[in-house]
Amino acid sequence: MPKNIITQYLFKQGKISGKVLKKILAEAKEVSLAPDEFLETKKIVNEEEVAQAKSAIYELPYVDIYGLTVPREILNIIPKETAEHYQITAFKKEDNILSVAILNPDDYKAREAVDFTGRRKNLKTKFFVPTTSGLKNVLTQYSGLAVEVEEAVTAAEARFAPVLKGERTWAEISKEEISKAAPITKLVSSVLTYAVDNNASDVHIEPLADKTRIRCRIDGVLRETAMLPLHLHSAIVSRVKVMANLKLDETRIPQDGRIRLVVSKRRIDLRVSTYPLLGAEKAVMRILDPTKMIYTLKGLGFWGRGKKIIEKALLRPHGMILLTGPTGCGKTTTLYAIMKILNQVKVNIVTLEDPIEYYLEGVNQSQVKPDIGYTFASGLRSVIRQDPDVIMVGEIRDKETAELATHAALTGHVVLSTLHTNDAFGAVPRLIDMGIEPFLISSSLSMVVAQRLVRKICEHCEKKVVPPPGAEKMIKEALKANDEINLADYIDKKQGVLNFYRGQGCSRCANDGYKGRTAIFEALEITDQMKDIIVSGCKLADVRKEFARQKMTFMLNDGYIKTLQGITTLEEVLRVARE
Repeated sequence: MPKNIITQYLFKQGKISGKVLKKILAEAKEVSLAPDEFLETKKIVNEEEVAQAKSAIYELPYVDIYGLTVPREILNIIPKETAEHYQITAFKKEDNILSVAILNPDDYKAREAVDFTGRRKNLKTKFFVPTTSGLKNVLTQYSGLAVEVEEAVTAAEARFAPVLKGERTWAEISKEEISKAAPITKLVSSVLTYAVDNNASDVHIEPLADKTRIRCRIDGVLRETAMLPLHLHSAIVSRVKVMANLKLDETRIPQDGRIRLVVSKRRIDLRVSTYPLLGAEKAVMRILDPTKMIYTLKGLGFWGRGKKIIEKALLRPHGMILLTGPTGCGKTTTLYAIMKILNQVKVNIVTLEDPIEYYLEGVNQSQVKPDIGYTFASGLRSVIRQDPDVIMVGEIRDKETAELATHAALTGHVVLSTLHTNDAFGAVPRLIDMGIEPFLISSSLSMVVAQRLVRKICEHCEKKVVPPPGAEKMIKEALKANDEINLADYIDKKQGVLNFYRGQGCSRCANDGYKGRTAIFEALEITDQMKDIIVSGCKLADVRKEFARQKMTFMLNDGYIKTLQGITTLEEVLRVARE
């Protein structure tokens, strides 16, 4: 079968537009992937729609096996190696009928292998089409992280018995010996695979009193992933150091490095940091996936008047656009969504990043290297000589960078950057604190967006719940003057109360009730009135009047609206917005 049959089917069904189809075909060719592979890898279409398309094309029934726990005796009918190689799995047996999920229905070698296995056991096979995540969920049941870790720990203890008995020390083992130690390699690989498959942003490897704890940050929250014997801690950290090309024998000072590898068929960059503790080292790996899809503003959670303010600012030929918020609030992801809008043949976009988190075709991306003197400030001087239309600076950290960015915005460039402030207007006093004159800020600044990330309610286990005490009154008071929504649309007609939602917990969200994240935000337009306020000293009363005149939806209120819409919970909004 041709490798663009699914793509063409979805196009004919109206699931993807002609413009998107053309882009898929062009970009797939650039990275040497078949269009169908590119479609699934980039997650351009919901995976359930892709599975339904396969089901229709190959005339096989669709099956949802995501949360299914398959009995061991059924799972083992197809050997693990065969299942992983052909991306198939048995999931049910009734009488002599074996139900098998097959990810690639056009793989007739896979079908033959299953039919052969079935005949040997007097079974007839019936094929179904699952989603990618559904199949992966069942395949992990062959072993799972806990089983893999247990096997690797047992093998590692046997491999390093001389060290554990005190006959040798970790310092006496060469880098090559540790890097080639299969059990430790497998252990680290299993942890990284789990982290990537679960969309973790960070992996923490830290020593406790008598254990080594592995934690992954998923949807912004740290979760315990595994507990390992403490005596393997040095070997695990050493393996990470070898991968990152760090000094193995240096344990007294922090070290930073980078790893590039393929995990779960995805090219992943890991930013590694080691930190000396009392008698041991902690390692943290930030997971950067440059192949991740770059979202639209709407896809990130921007809407209404705030979204229009952003789009209006992007039409200006010059000026500074700032994203503010704490570390990990999605500022860089929003900057990429903005650059995606600006990225045209007639526009020259140059970036200075630390690190490069995504790759954007057509954008000139540069990684700063402070250790050799290539900083945001020094890089900005060189960027100006690259004839840029748009300059993206990862972060304004000091006075010099702030001055250069302001100057660039004043001299005909669009400048995109980030600051660490609590709200949108906080960017103004922050720039003043850095030594930028108010009249320069008013002349160069176009817009400021403050944002946070809240966890989204799992759509598979979402249910209406009784409003918490006082919640209705609080939200009605906060939104009574907001003209972007009608509160009456969110009232339960039977009970006469506002609708609130919560995830009950299911297999798709690891019984957490949340799956994925979205932004809550506030957008401040630097109007002529706001420019006058900045120059005249930023009097609080004048600032508040301008907020009211702009009908600005504050970040907390945006969270309340998304609570009523069933996107997130009130508890999540209050946790994040009031940090």
